[in-house]
Amino acid sequence: MTGLLLTLTFGTLLLTGCVNEEPPYKKTGSGTSATGTTGYLNGEVGLRVIADSQTDMQPDDTEDETQNPPAEASATTRATVATDDYRVRIVRADGTDTPFEGSYAELKASLEATPMELPTGSYNLVVCSHREEEIPAVEWESPVYGTTYPFTITKGSTTTINEIVCTLQNIKVTLLCSADLADQLTAETKATISLGAASMEFGKERWDGRQAAFFLPADGENNLDFLLTGSFTDGGEVKFSKTITGVKAGQWRKIELVIVYADQGEIKFDISVDNFVLDNTVTINGTDGLWEEILEEGGGEEGEAPTIVMQGWDIAQPYVLETVDPVRVDIAAPNGGIRSLLVRIESGPLQEILVSVSEALTGEFDLCEIQPGTPEGDLLSTGVGFQIGDEVKGQQSTYFEINSEILTALKSLGDPGEKHYFHLRVIDNAGGETSATLTLVRPTDE
Repeated sequence: MTGLLLTLTFGTLLLTGCVNEEPPYKKTGSGTSATGTTGYLNGEVGLRVIADSQTDMQPDDTEDETQNPPAEASATTRATVATDDYRVRIVRADGTDTPFEGSYAELKASLEATPMELPTGSYNLVVCSHREEEIPAVEWESPVYGTTYPFTITKGSTTTINEIVCTLQNIKVTLLCSADLADQLTAETKATISLGAASMEFGKERWDGRQAAFFLPADGENNLDFLLTGSFTDGGEVKFSKTITGVKAGQWRKIELVIVYADQGEIKFDISVDNFVLDNTVTINGTDGLWEEILEEGGGEEGEAPTIVMQGWDIAQPYVLETVDPVRVDIAAPNGGIRSLLVRIESGPLQEILVSVSEALTGEFDLCEIQPGTPEGDLLSTGVGFQIGDEVKGQQSTYFEINSEILTALKSLGDPGEKHYFHLRVIDNAGGETSATLTLVRPTDE
């Protein structure tokens, strides 16, 4: 009896989840339908910036806790950033067309007025906090935020973007030196930190870890060169240098000047480097201008593995269904496009309806090989909200989304705290492979 009730519940749910084939905004001024080779971009397009709010924290000599960001320095405690002036581009994934370019405020107003009609295909929505000509190679307190959000326009359907998350696109660097060590050095002593030709002088007044220099990356992995020059207060020259390797965009490199040992009055210096990743580390190429850098992130380099990123959440952490807003996972395969997108579902209620429609949905199945017009294709695309067939196969970017109707059912069926697992495995045409598991949890207080 329970199985029958579950099947009936999902059957009703799947019927109500069908796409409206002819929404009102698809009519042109003359009353004719839009072309069959286009789709629509809709939504409020919320923009959130993960900006670190701990930049101005006051260190306390050399205690360990001053060298690490507080545990609560997470996305929930970071500063709110004004985004209306952020620059936005909608660009075809192959770079052949740019249907929109303007501010975030302009895009938001445009989509609120009417959905944007676009030719079918893969796109990148590219966001940057600065105009390209405004981005310095290095500057004090000048973070640059941005992201590339891949999406797909499908024939006769509406693609909704609910939230875009921007992260740091340059490298944050601070310097800390304990007061007792700084007192042994003259006021003229300085540390110069360089990335290629760009350099910044940290005078003693900036040795408290409070002021940050922001470097534009020159490559995916960069070298920071540290040079200390000056003299001791009791006489003697100070000169020390060291190279910090493997530095990437999105990192906060917290450099601490330390004494290794003192032998017969001779002080030996070294540096310790604490790396705090402000959020997802972004690999970009800073030599061609930031717009091109972010775009090239979707273009791929030889050997670049596929990525699986949940929108607005760390996919490695269970996601409690406090709301039934659609859950979206962005998938990118820049090295040759997607060959297979394999899915395995562990969810009693959902598995029951999937297996009742097609045995092909038992165990792991490949969304690239499931076609529209088949029972499993209609169920997954119309009922659940998955991308299938050519919407996935060969694409450099696509998404895996679970719609509100399915989430409503998962939120109400089963026991409080019950977990539903969606195991994802993407393989690109170059043989690269990445796996992740999306875990949805029914709230315990319902």
